[in-house]
Amino acid sequence: MTTFSPINSKKIESQFDSNKLSVLHLVGSAVSDFYYKLSVLYAQEVVQPAGVKNNYAVMSPDGLWQLGSSLDNLGNKISLQEMINQLPQIDVVVPHMFCVPGMTSYRAFFEDILGIPVVGAKSDCNALATNKSHTRNIVSAAGVRVAKAQQLKRGETLTMQPPFVVKPNSEDNSMGVTLVTKEAEIAPALEAGFKYDKILLIEEYIPGRELRVGAIEKDGELCVLPAIEYLLTENNPIRTKDDKLGTQDDGMLTRQPVDIACPAKVSPELAQKLADAVKKAHNTLGYRDYSLYDFRIHAETQEPYMLESCSFWSFIEASVLSRMVTADGQKLEDVALKLWTNAAKRTRVACGSLFKYVDS
Repeated sequence: MTTFSPINSKKIESQFDSNKLSVLHLVGSAVSDFYYKLSVLYAQEVVQPAGVKNNYAVMSPDGLWQLGSSLDNLGNKISLQEMINQLPQIDVVVPHMFCVPGMTSYRAFFEDILGIPVVGAKSDCNALATNKSHTRNIVSAAGVRVAKAQQLKRGETLTMQPPFVVKPNSEDNSMGVTLVTKEAEIAPALEAGFKYDKILLIEEYIPGRELRVGAIEKDGELCVLPAIEYLLTENNPIRTKDDKLGTQDDGMLTRQPVDIACPAKVSPELAQKLADAVKKAHNTLGYRDYSLYDFRIHAETQEPYMLESCSFWSFIEASVLSRMVTADGQKLEDVALKLWTNAAKRTRVACGSLFKYVDS
């Protein structure tokens, strides 16, 4: 029987040094080969600010871990217990896991159990954000406009009429997403969605532009960044998985080129509506450090409808939030270092065997 040895609190306790921030990049997935490759794809290009000591902890699909100073310099595969015992001094964790356990359980493990601050949303916030239906309900109650929708399980009666978008309720990267414009497309769209989730979100299709709007916490304030517009076409009115990811000959994933406008051209009135919606959503959903949102702008009314929220930032130059930061005239390396440093300064308050975080 495997026993879990007590954690050496002195070993993992942050000895925060403002001159050299020790960062642990959390990479990989045991959920599937797809999520493992997706995580590695983004972690390979993470920004490297000056004054940071990088460490990597990579979980393989077999559930074993590797530690190293880079993805090209990883040690032998070891168990979770061994990985914990071999961790160097860490000030903060920067997560690069896209799977649901990576967005929730592993963030909670490192932050709440090991006591190491994690950049970005807490695990309970992510558990909410990965559930599209719950997210919609909460932001709607706070006054953020959302499209009409129905949550659907197998065997239940569909009441929505086309055009609508079929979405797996707790899946990301547009997996299983289909735009339905006529009755004949309903059955195959539902079947495609049920391959990824037991619950589907059937959401009214909003004709018009698609924008992403993000925000970062800066000097105690939430700053809304310039929006990005995805330049869609009549033949390609929504973004699907094929618009985001491709596969190389060796099986590794690649990011697909996207046609965007950054910053997007928006009127002052629309910019204000988007900013108001983003701030309400960020505060209501309990985000911290940063957050990101998808909006459709109705072609006739010009009203913004929030589709989804995102609590992930890969901190690579090609990521949406990074492009927004650059469009805002800020340097990505400086913003990343500031956010990572602020997260590392969160003070731990012992609470039984767990830790509660407060801003220092």
